Amino acid sequence: MISRLNPRYLWFSILVLGFGPMIVSARTYEIHPATMAEDEEFERVANALKPGDELVLHGGVYSQTGRRAVTAQGTPELPIVIRAALGEAPLLTRPVDDHDRYNNTEFIDCAYLVIRGLRFQGGSSGVRFIRGHHVTFEGCEIFETENNALTMNSGDCQAFVIRSNHLHHTGLSTRGATEGEGMYIGSHDGKWRTTDSLIEGNYIHHTRSTSEGGNDGIEIKYGSHGNIIRNNVIHDTNLGRQYPGIFVYGGGPGTNLVEGNVIWRAGEGIQVISDATVRNNIIFECSATGITATPHAAVPQVRNTTIVHNTIWNTPIGVRLAWSNAINMVFANNAIFCPTGTAIQMDALGNAVLRNNYVHGRLAGIAVDDCQCFEGGTPALAWGDATRHDFWPRPGSPLLGKADGTFAPPFDFNTSKRGSPFDVGAYEVEGQSQNPGWIIQPGFKR
Repeated sequence: MISRLNPRYLWFSILVLGFGPMIVSARTYEIHPATMAEDEEFERVANALKPGDELVLHGGVYSQTGRRAVTAQGTPELPIVIRAALGEAPLLTRPVDDHDRYNNTEFIDCAYLVIRGLRFQGGSSGVRFIRGHHVTFEGCEIFETENNALTMNSGDCQAFVIRSNHLHHTGLSTRGATEGEGMYIGSHDGKWRTTDSLIEGNYIHHTRSTSEGGNDGIEIKYGSHGNIIRNNVIHDTNLGRQYPGIFVYGGGPGTNLVEGNVIWRAGEGIQVISDATVRNNIIFECSATGITATPHAAVPQVRNTTIVHNTIWNTPIGVRLAWSNAINMVFANNAIFCPTGTAIQMDALGNAVLRNNYVHGRLAGIAVDDCQCFEGGTPALAWGDATRHDFWPRPGSPLLGKADGTFAPPFDFNTSKRGSPFDVGAYEVEGQSQNPGWIIQPGFKR
């Protein structure tokens, strides 16, 4: 199919120092699927885009046998946009017998680029960002990959926005050991780091792995920092292997924020090592732990970690803490109910601050002392219906008004404002008998 140049032009007036105003035209290109070829039209047009240009892909299948690599560099004033046509769902894929040979699509050294509404099926990795900054990747789908879905481990990435994407059914390769992370952010040795980025509102599920590399939902590697991971829905990161829904290493000069996520049927719900705030998350029915906070060989010093106002239900171990040599650690106002398991396993505490955690289930290395830990009563007294994943505190719940306000964040899981007296766990009730927010279910958090 031919590439269609939309005759509409957008005109911008730019003041160039010493030269007065200069008129720059920004063009909109529209393309339709072509027959399969080594040199695909999408790739050629995308690589020719100039600052301010827009590339619109119409519905259909864009299949390519060779490497598909795009470099697009806009400016702060004139970003480049690559998007789906309104109401259409273009699919970028590869022949089935070629899935392991190449990644589906690579974006290399991109800047001030917006990618919106595209679907990526297959490839070794689905989408790989190789270096780049100020890139927005939103409303896309990545699925049925041979390895992981989205990677940012081949160079430094800064100021990315990864929002409202659907990542699922990864790690399908049967030709050898495979990893199937939903997102692999940063490199394992910390050489390449992702910083100051937002990973928000994504839906990630059914990730598969047959190797030690794992099938985490979102993995933020050693040294990556200044990132926000919030309001993601993650489940079934347990196919083949069982790895965390979210794994944050830390070890960089700044911290990462993990908040408002809901995770179920993972190995660990959240694994955190260092340099993070983990708050307002809901975790249930994981096979190992709700939250694991222990040292790791990749991170030399455990420090600066705050875990507050999380709700955990029905895991073998609700929380496992090992903080003997850790610095500046807080664990407070969490609701941890594991009726047939261990609510808290305290391997070591060190100088950490523990306050007002409400528990149901066995304890190891710690006891109910009405300071660090309180008895939370039964799930039926605490919540609407835990078996239906309704963790809204019911009237008269032991969790109401029992949090230590020193550690309360400004908002709760629903992004509703918290007010004194503060409630334990992810929700702040403020006198409402029923949850006014999103109901936990498969799909995007609304």
